[in-house]
Amino acid sequence: MSSEREMKLGSFLAGYGGLKETSGNVENIDYRRISIDSRTIAPGELFVAIKGEVHDGHRFVEKAFGKMAGAVVVEAEWFGKNQQLSENRNMVVVADTLDFLQQLGAYHRRQMDVTVVGITGSNGKTTTREMIAAVLSKKYRVFQSEGNKNNHIGLPLMLLKLQESHEIAVIEMGTNHPGEIGLLASLSAPDVSVITNIGKGHIGFFGTLAAVYEEKTALFRQTKPGGTIVLNTDDPLLKNYPYGEMKCVTVGFQGMANIAGEVLGADRLGRYELSAGPDLRARLGVPGKHNTTNALLTVAVGEQFAVGHPEISRALADFSPADQRMEVFEKGETVFVNDAYNANPNSMQAAVDYVAELAVKKGKRILALGDMLELGDLAESEHYALGEYIAGKKIDVVFLYGPESRHTGEGITARNKQIDVRWRETHEAIAEELAALLQDDNVVLLKGSRGMKMERVLALLPNLQES
Repeated sequence: MSSEREMKLGSFLAGYGGLKETSGNVENIDYRRISIDSRTIAPGELFVAIKGEVHDGHRFVEKAFGKMAGAVVVEAEWFGKNQQLSENRNMVVVADTLDFLQQLGAYHRRQMDVTVVGITGSNGKTTTREMIAAVLSKKYRVFQSEGNKNNHIGLPLMLLKLQESHEIAVIEMGTNHPGEIGLLASLSAPDVSVITNIGKGHIGFFGTLAAVYEEKTALFRQTKPGGTIVLNTDDPLLKNYPYGEMKCVTVGFQGMANIAGEVLGADRLGRYELSAGPDLRARLGVPGKHNTTNALLTVAVGEQFAVGHPEISRALADFSPADQRMEVFEKGETVFVNDAYNANPNSMQAAVDYVAELAVKKGKRILALGDMLELGDLAESEHYALGEYIAGKKIDVVFLYGPESRHTGEGITARNKQIDVRWRETHEAIAEELAALLQDDNVVLLKGSRGMKMERVLALLPNLQES
């Protein structure tokens, strides 16, 4: 058990190498009460002035003091030009405020007697994180990352939310720059590590799948000594990961694995049933065949923590996805699939496969797709390749939105002129034409990168909220 003294700012600063100086009385401030947003800071909280690519938190130091911040953390360069602000105020001056936040999160994680499960991957990491948390919650007091707070700023803030009452923390790690996963994993010090897959998410920042592999597998390399890695042997890049003397649990539907899965079938909405060994069967509450792999990884983690098979099965059956991640609902006999939270080439293909495999008697399979962002120089070729992929599937109509999606249309029509391809400039135009097409027994998928906001098409469809 950690003492209250160890939760005070002075205890951390005593060992922090980036400290330059302090003013006022900062020793006894509870560092867990922290904020990086002056708009929402509460009296007594520690305000950290983060200097980002767009906003510089130092501009809001006065505002933070005006809201009765307990202390502010600023960088030495800024402080040198604004020393007059320190008079009669609690200030901590450091070399780098981002490093301060990250190392404070790591310090707090070390104070907590909690087991950390770390998760990353190109696709499915949020769904897998939530699945794992749902399974482990059947037996333990579980903390999990919130929303998309999985980067170099969000993750340390999540670590600072750990409490003595938590037994297991399920921490998601994302990346869009080389070296980020290694940093995040070093801060969170995972006891169990899971990589969902190696794909083309953020490949514009990495250039090649080999570089993505090196980035993602940093999580395995940072796993605590004596910890466990969970290895997806169905992934062509991960299957040969040289884990050496590390404890490794392999999972897969193909070939030999410690936890060998078998897909047993699916219902009308594409919710799959699977087995994982002779005495574990589960019908997933979340649709899509790609989620069977996420579920198998979850089974592996559940077994590592001795969660019973009946509890694992119930948790997987009851699980529903996060907002706008494979949300499936029906209006009449039309199935809508809202997967608009994000997109990359691999997740696009998985979503297209899901739609193509759903049973349609007389209606149409319809896609409404926005651009895939963060592909860099590969944007044109990857969008065109997506079009070629769609061309080989049972798809009837494709609405496209965004400048790069024109290349998707070109890829479709080059291979399959039977598909009705419509590039439109606005969400409103897509919604208007989509509404005219809707009839019983359709399937409609909405997907694109977060910046494309493809969920707006749903909001613009008349009477849809009545479903």
